[in-house]
Amino acid sequence: MRRKSEKALAVVLASVVAASTLAGCGGGNNAASSASNAGEKTSTASTGSSKTSESASSEKTSSTTSETPSGETKVIRYGTHWVAGLDPNNIDEVTGEYTMAENERQAGLAALDAVKKELNVEFKFVQYAADTRTELMTSVLAGDPVCDIATIWGGAEGTILAQNVLQPIDDYADIFADESVNWMFNGKLYGHNYLLSNTERFYQRWPLIYNATLIDAVDTLKDKDGNTIYPTDLFLKGEWTWSKFEDYLSKLNAYYSNVASADGCVYDKVQAYETDHRFAGLSAIYSNGGAIYGDNGLAVNSDETKKGLEFIAKLFKEKYLTDCGTYDDGYTPQWTTAQGDFSRSGTVFTDCPDWLIGSATSAVAERNESVGMVPWPRPDDLDKDSEKYQQVITLGDSVGVLKGVDAETTKLALEAFKLYWETYYKTLGGVDDLKDYKSAMAASQASAAGFDIYNEKYGQDILDCFIWNSEHLSNDYADLLGLRVSWDDVLGKSLYGLEGMADYTVAIEENKNLFDNVIKQMEATLASDEVKDNMAPETTSSDIVVTLGTDLSKEDFKQYFTAKDSVDGELDLAKAEFNVSDSVDTSKAGVYDGGVEMKIKDSSDNEASAKAKVIVYNPDNKKAPKVEVKETTDPVKLDTDASTIDWKNYVESAVDADGIDVKGKIEADLSTLDTTTPGEYDVALTVTDYAGNTATATVKVTVAEAE
Repeated sequence: MRRKSEKALAVVLASVVAASTLAGCGGGNNAASSASNAGEKTSTASTGSSKTSESASSEKTSSTTSETPSGETKVIRYGTHWVAGLDPNNIDEVTGEYTMAENERQAGLAALDAVKKELNVEFKFVQYAADTRTELMTSVLAGDPVCDIATIWGGAEGTILAQNVLQPIDDYADIFADESVNWMFNGKLYGHNYLLSNTERFYQRWPLIYNATLIDAVDTLKDKDGNTIYPTDLFLKGEWTWSKFEDYLSKLNAYYSNVASADGCVYDKVQAYETDHRFAGLSAIYSNGGAIYGDNGLAVNSDETKKGLEFIAKLFKEKYLTDCGTYDDGYTPQWTTAQGDFSRSGTVFTDCPDWLIGSATSAVAERNESVGMVPWPRPDDLDKDSEKYQQVITLGDSVGVLKGVDAETTKLALEAFKLYWETYYKTLGGVDDLKDYKSAMAASQASAAGFDIYNEKYGQDILDCFIWNSEHLSNDYADLLGLRVSWDDVLGKSLYGLEGMADYTVAIEENKNLFDNVIKQMEATLASDEVKDNMAPETTSSDIVVTLGTDLSKEDFKQYFTAKDSVDGELDLAKAEFNVSDSVDTSKAGVYDGGVEMKIKDSSDNEASAKAKVIVYNPDNKKAPKVEVKETTDPVKLDTDASTIDWKNYVESAVDADGIDVKGKIEADLSTLDTTTPGEYDVALTVTDYAGNTATATVKVTVAEAE
């Protein structure tokens, strides 16, 4: 599965479409996934639609010269969770503007034109009406796949593979045989090819970046002439090894051990290398030719992998690598916190999530400080030109073909997919040959990320490292296979010594069954013809409001919960299990968060749960609630629908005689408010507690002038 450098001609493509494919990552976790709930939207691509006088050169859109096929045009449905970032003809319903950046839109139009001329194919872009995982599964189960080409947001691949809704595409590998496009055809998973990619990257999802200005302050990192020795200097000399990195961090540690960090940082002192140990661990593994799941299957306990993680454990023990804080389990790093500290110059090195690099470099640049990037170092005993020396890339959005799409359509869809993205990137880069795209775009991409490539002293060195990095990326498929969770646990617990976990080299052998079980289960699923429903039901809950002394064992909790399954529909709550928390005491007025939990399973044995707040109030209370309004509030936009105003934003606090929050029980007298006319208005708010007592307060509402 490793890509050799000669096969990485198009690695640089990734960040160009990052704005169209990321959500913030994360995956899963993100803007793109939330867009999946926007409702189904389809658009049949029209190659002639354009709002500008600009036109992409048709001479640079194709690698073939065949004439337009005759016969009826074939429509290929291209599904996505974010049609606004994929369809060049998509228009924002509010602004009336195209949703893609104009240069990307023109590239998309040129690609559509090439697909129509050479294959007589038109794309119909389909936005999923629900969560991607649910939409693909339910459509295949119904025998009516929602699309022919299915975009899968990054992080959902493992779930979708386990559903067994994707067809193997091994037989179509020859479509992507050319070196310029073979990056689109992802490696084998469990013996078959299932996934494609329409993005390549200049750098990994968590590249190693550094603050050059902080390095400049350290005298022990200067040569005999007083010139700073930067990480890029060591790399370009072939000296950027694990021992050099360790020595580098030790000198940073010594210098910054007494230098206070900015407010808001995790640590009081500036750190040498604050990071997320999971992504540092992955980088160390791949820099030594290891993997979690490699070309020959499970590699989580290979010598290369163990050696990489021994180095991480050494840095961690010596406190040269510090974590960015952990969650309550004591070993899971707090997501992206180190990037925030890097933005405040609280750490010299970090592995920065790619979707946050721009904000980090911008924040640092505002202080006139400089940011560089360097490949993760290699083991001392590995030659600098060794094919084993790679930089790890965890995949973003993937693409697959659903079961139920016939062979003829599948072949045509894959040909159209290949031609579309080949043309897209040629047009975007203004090149005739895709192999020239990297050199045409490298500087602009590095600069756009905020790396200081125009610095007179070391800018070119950063760019050279940037280009080398882009040519040595190797895919990590562990997350797609559902193996990362177990690996994260073993690595984290072994670093922190939790639950009696030994060093990784020992712990991984003792816990290898965790990985074997996941693999066996997935292999059995993929070997069958059965589509698996692995999506838990969706649940909701509402507050359970009762009076003092209520016997909750006699309460009908079904009225406070709902459960709906994507396959079974509304679930019968009579089959649910309800549990009252020991913390709930109905003899005392108060609010008990999570006081009642409901658990329920669907027909496929997927379990979901929901918790409801229990509010116990005194029905004999006769005192009016206490209300405190805010002194200042944001103005209301002109012509705002007054019924949509959230009046809780105008109230500092509202509590009954027992201190129970009743801010959710506010009503406003709208008769005095005119949102069509700018000005200041007095609006009376009435707060009612659970016993029926009321209190009134007046707030000032400012309606802003027209923008």
